[in-house]
Amino acid sequence: MSHFNRAVTSLTAATAAAVSLTLALSPPAWAGTSARAWSLPAQGYADGACDLQFNDYGERFSLNDNLKDDAGCFGEVMVDGIWRGDMYNSKGAGTTVEYNYDFVEGAIVQFAVCVRDNGETRSRTCSNWKKATA
Repeated sequence: MSHFNRAVTSLTAATAAAVSLTLALSPPAWAGTSARAWSLPAQGYADGACDLQFNDYGERFSLNDNLKDDAGCFGEVMVDGIWRGDMYNSKGAGTTVEYNYDFVEGAIVQFAVCVRDNGETRSRTCSNWKKATA
């Protein structure tokens, strides 16, 4: 084998070893999960009057007022068990209000949605807590 061929073979082997080591030491890509919560039928309000969607790509929430019932929507969110805030949509039927957060990748996101009428959250319309991953 010529001196040139040995050099190329050694360089190729060293490059392959470096690539393998890089791949072995790289953390896995995190796959978040999206989820959606729907308000419950209670206190004179229809099923799904409001919904709250979480999109793990960009940690965005969409709070939707789905029905013409003269009420608004309320959502709340917790991240890794810590309350992070309330969300409101009082714009009327067929509207969406967007909320953008910045969570650590892999964080556990929990959220719920309720009907809110005249500034009062109708607690029996609140969804169960939904869980997703940022």
